[in-house]
Amino acid sequence: MRRTLAAALAATLMTSLALPALAQQHLDGIAAIVDDGVVLESQIEQRLAQIKRRFAGAAGQLPSDDVLREQLLDRLILEELQLQMANRGGIRITEAELSDAIRRIAAANGMSGEEFLNSLEAQGEDLTQALRDIRDEMLIQQVQQIRVAQRIFISDAEVTNFLNSEQGQFWTAPDYELQHILISLPATASPTTVQTAQQAVNEVEQALAAGTDFSTLAVQYSEGPTALQGGYLGWRKTTEFPPEIAELLIQASPGQVTRPVRSAGGIHIFRVNDMRSAGDLNMVQQTQARHILVSPNEIRTEEETRQLAEDIYQRALQGETFEELAKTYSEDSSNALRGGDLGWASPGNFVPEFESAMNATAVGGLAAPVHTQFGWHIIQVEGRREVDMTDELMRQQARNLLGSQRYDEELELWLREIKSDAFIQILDQDS
Repeated sequence: MRRTLAAALAATLMTSLALPALAQQHLDGIAAIVDDGVVLESQIEQRLAQIKRRFAGAAGQLPSDDVLREQLLDRLILEELQLQMANRGGIRITEAELSDAIRRIAAANGMSGEEFLNSLEAQGEDLTQALRDIRDEMLIQQVQQIRVAQRIFISDAEVTNFLNSEQGQFWTAPDYELQHILISLPATASPTTVQTAQQAVNEVEQALAAGTDFSTLAVQYSEGPTALQGGYLGWRKTTEFPPEIAELLIQASPGQVTRPVRSAGGIHIFRVNDMRSAGDLNMVQQTQARHILVSPNEIRTEEETRQLAEDIYQRALQGETFEELAKTYSEDSSNALRGGDLGWASPGNFVPEFESAMNATAVGGLAAPVHTQFGWHIIQVEGRREVDMTDELMRQQARNLLGSQRYDEELELWLREIKSDAFIQILDQDS
């Protein structure tokens, strides 16, 4: 009998509950103590096995198991710190959100959700662990989006300068499908460190010239956040990168590898897999809306927060003034005193869950409470209009692009900071 995606998720999640984490720790070695949690030896071994399966055809070109274990331990420590932040912040991934994520991943691979789960099992993956990994990755992405975005401020003057610059003229520039190798090199690196980094770059270039696969070299050499995925960055615009990198990408053709280029984060090598035209600018539909945000905290659970949002929603349906409810209950300090007014918003201004609920609501209507990484929202739609690419929208897009340029490096700095501020004890398994 063919199982449904919901049934498969339910079965695997129930299985994972049958063997609690504490019980696993008693049966498993602890590789590191990380603040209030641990990284288990089994986690390292599972990731190591995944890498070997993924690069089975090039196993002889992978680093040694000791080197991979060291890289994986560092990655798992950072993941554990971020998952603890998600837990403290009340961030949760519902089963519906997990199902949607699996469907998106499956669709990107030309499969249904059920086919994707079956393919994981066929490849020897532990389905319970695979679902847990997807859920954890979603939590980590939400923590990063919230924490890193708070560190990035783009002034009006920066936006104006960008729009007046040569780079600001690349609104219709093509998108590039990229892979990336980063050799980390701080701006204050010693001559010895610089020499070591340059030697690694030389080895990468020699291996590429000899025909070694870029993905294999990314796993072996890259210190970027997507190293273990073969350095895959997906589709990116040149305007998302600093000018020195953008210039190289513009000159490259599909299938080409760029020369090494140094930025504040280190030395970068890119492979351009493909490119596509951005197309012409079109009319966009803007929505005028208000919202009320309530979030879980140390004294209010996720369920209590959901129930509060439902109560506020029912009061709004019964005729209470939305603006007054927002002033009383909304925890979005940026607009609560304005009655939750969000102004006119263009597509992409809000997170997908919020935008989807807003778009599905008729003018004058209320959207039932919708959950995002920020908490629970009640949305009131006040109007819609079609607009051309106005100066205001141009400036917002420029602000988003400038933020994207800084995001990766700001993420790297933030990860270093949370690691340096944490209590981390690496345990010697041989002692």
